[in-house]
Amino acid sequence: MDKRYYNRYKSLLEKLNYTYKGYNVKHLVPGYFTFLFSDDAISARDVFKEFYIGTQITDLGKVLDSKSNSVISFLIDRDDYKDLANSVKAIYPDSSIVKLSGLPNKKVSFLSFSYIRHLLKATKLIFKRSIKESFMTKLFLVGLITKLFNQIHALEKTSCPENIKRYICFNAAYKEESLLTLYFKNRGIETISMQHGIFCDFKLIIPFDYINFDNMIADKLLCWGQSTVDYLTSKGIDQSRLILIGNPKYKDLTIEHVDQSFTKCLVLLGRAIYIPSNEKLLLLLKEFNKKHNNKILYYIKKHPFLMDVEHKSFASISDNMIFLGREHSVQEVLRSDMVNFTIAVNTTAYYESLALGKISLRWSESENEEFIGMDDKFVNLSEFESKLKEFSEKPETEVRQEMKDIIKYVFNPELT
Repeated sequence: MDKRYYNRYKSLLEKLNYTYKGYNVKHLVPGYFTFLFSDDAISARDVFKEFYIGTQITDLGKVLDSKSNSVISFLIDRDDYKDLANSVKAIYPDSSIVKLSGLPNKKVSFLSFSYIRHLLKATKLIFKRSIKESFMTKLFLVGLITKLFNQIHALEKTSCPENIKRYICFNAAYKEESLLTLYFKNRGIETISMQHGIFCDFKLIIPFDYINFDNMIADKLLCWGQSTVDYLTSKGIDQSRLILIGNPKYKDLTIEHVDQSFTKCLVLLGRAIYIPSNEKLLLLLKEFNKKHNNKILYYIKKHPFLMDVEHKSFASISDNMIFLGREHSVQEVLRSDMVNFTIAVNTTAYYESLALGKISLRWSESENEEFIGMDDKFVNLSEFESKLKEFSEKPETEVRQEMKDIIKYVFNPELT
């Protein structure tokens, strides 16, 4: 396994074990460390942007403007993230939901005493420690930590209302939600993070997603399935911190029928690190349709974190391939009759497909995550043809039961 990025991340994190006003920096920075998990160098533009952002901090104090017993937050403006937050609200009804990216900014003058003090403190922290990073990266870190000190300074001026007894965030390991989690923990208020992806081991590289486990700072985690509880307890997490609730978006679903015609497929592509593998898959699917007279209509759905330009060139009427943009969500398509099966590339949408009664085959040519699933993997054309034949001929009751067993363990413990 390639551990270069992981080792770089852990090495830097150890150097940032520093507490300011009750907030340990090493728990605040992981969500900003995407650059450590790639070979891309920090540029002068990145440094300038980070210092500028440090004077335009999010007004996190607005999160405390709540009359509810619980506050639920999510950071990234995505419909599926909002849906998950609303689903959690159904479990904790006396809650207010805050979209952090929609909060106003608060200006901090770079000439103010507090800004200069934070800048000097951050500079000393980075340059007085033996951090093995480039000079440009060190400047970027100074800008980042100055911003975090400014955010802490501003947030600590805001009193927490007595009515707030619980803070539930989308991801306590990520950016502003890490800061808010520590704010509430420091005041003895229960903090809970939502599961939003699968916890698992990795085969090829340890990706940025690892921070979700490594920086698990909330008191508790809302778990989708027993598989999450089993995995995390095997890694040393105390079971008392794990709340088994199922995936709130899929708790009321049943799998009543499975279409085994394999004529309309939603292709669920992987994120940026899987772009080469995505393209190999799409070439294979084109080859299949040439060989089988365009037997399958493919709807190509890119990962939400990729730009539309990625893979769009594969869309072709002659190859029976249609590209779906951001306006069509995965769940919307899976709940419709547009498709009757899916192909997944290292994505948790694999489980969404099964939960909504659609067989999913897994392209495992560059598989990194060790997902629990059915015997549905393929790496070449002949294996793809074999899986289509196998699942089309297998009794529906048997296929449906296999799908239920997986979803009950991973996604929905109450599935019947």
